[in-house]
Amino acid sequence: MALKSNSIFWICLLLSAFLVRVGVAIFWEAQLKSSVSQTSKVGMDSLNEPIFFFGDSDSYWKLGQAIAFGRSYEFDEERHWQIFRTPGYPVILAPIFKLFGNNPPTIVARIQGALFGTLNVALVGLIAWKFLNFPPKPKRWVANISGVFVAFDPTLVFQSVLILSEESFLTFALLQNMCLWNLAQKLGILPFPARDMRAFKAESAFLDWKTPKRIGWFNLFVSGALLGVLTAATVYLRPSWYYYLPFATIIIMIFRAFTGVAHEIDDYYYTNYEVVFSWKKLFFTTTVVLAFTFVALSPWIVRNYKLTSQFVPTTLQMGASLYDGLNPSATGASDMEFVDRFREEEIENPSSSTNVHFEVRLDTRMKEAAINWVKSNPQKAFKLCFVKIYRLWAPLPRERAFAKPILKVILAITFIPIFLLGLAGGVVSLNAKALHGRC
Repeated sequence: MALKSNSIFWICLLLSAFLVRVGVAIFWEAQLKSSVSQTSKVGMDSLNEPIFFFGDSDSYWKLGQAIAFGRSYEFDEERHWQIFRTPGYPVILAPIFKLFGNNPPTIVARIQGALFGTLNVALVGLIAWKFLNFPPKPKRWVANISGVFVAFDPTLVFQSVLILSEESFLTFALLQNMCLWNLAQKLGILPFPARDMRAFKAESAFLDWKTPKRIGWFNLFVSGALLGVLTAATVYLRPSWYYYLPFATIIIMIFRAFTGVAHEIDDYYYTNYEVVFSWKKLFFTTTVVLAFTFVALSPWIVRNYKLTSQFVPTTLQMGASLYDGLNPSATGASDMEFVDRFREEEIENPSSSTNVHFEVRLDTRMKEAAINWVKSNPQKAFKLCFVKIYRLWAPLPRERAFAKPILKVILAITFIPIFLLGLAGGVVSLNAKALHGRC
């Protein structure tokens, strides 16, 4: 009965999450069209053109068109950006153009984002249920509450109806983490057992441990290959995610080195009181993950090499991102208006041979300008690091787009509980480990 009632709860939750997002999408679309019609003297035909609030949306839209109709992968007739954006989100948009033609209504893309947002609600609940080592009843409550948070968080709801890569990126990042944690369990790296055997027995009395099970090489190969492909897909959506998998692996291994009793044998399995894993299988799986990640990214890397004669694994936005945060007028907020100025300077006075691809030269120019400014102003650059951290973790949003008091209050109400609960969970976990170590 409990399982049936929980299934009904999740069906209603997912349906509500989707309907809320669709409602916000329709409202947002109407607001944009109303704003355009009031501020410009245009005919009704112009309102049928795609209208975006963020400039990034226009580039994604045009690249999606290019992919759908087999055109050259670039946008902006004057700039001819070819490596400015990875093709992850444009590939997701491309079927919309195939189904609705060259100029589909943007509401379709917003509803597509609502579907991704709804899927993320389900994925968060599934992660909480599958990977939290709690007894079934509290685990169910944690999964349900997590789902409610994601379903109705204002920032996540609004983000899912924007024609940006964020929501689909979250979907693939969640899938990647599910695969990573599942693989870590198979390898005996997770969960982290108590270091003291008596404490571990106490934990195993209420934790939902898996039964002893042999994990074969083929099973590890498939899991590693899936993780590699998902990692590549996530990088295609968010190039900065390139560093996540190595970082997460290092953190997991550091925790694993300081927790639990582990023995090196050929076959991994769970026993009653300890986790046993094989270094051979860990090395094999790591190799498979890296190989499939590289293979999945290789079409983009090869394409970029043909264009630039350089190794460009993701995009040529490092210079722009670096200068955005480190420049004479930097405040910690993002303002990319300087790109056009650098572009005009590079056209008028090339920084190197014109045989070098223009985007490479432009990226290098902005990168060197940022580095030179840091060398001349190390103290200001150091201060900006803390300003940036504060803007990221401030309970009240610092972005001008959210300057209205009501928006600040809403975002603070949703952000502060999650932050405090996460902090409390970390403290409780560390204290539990410390207490177990003394048993």
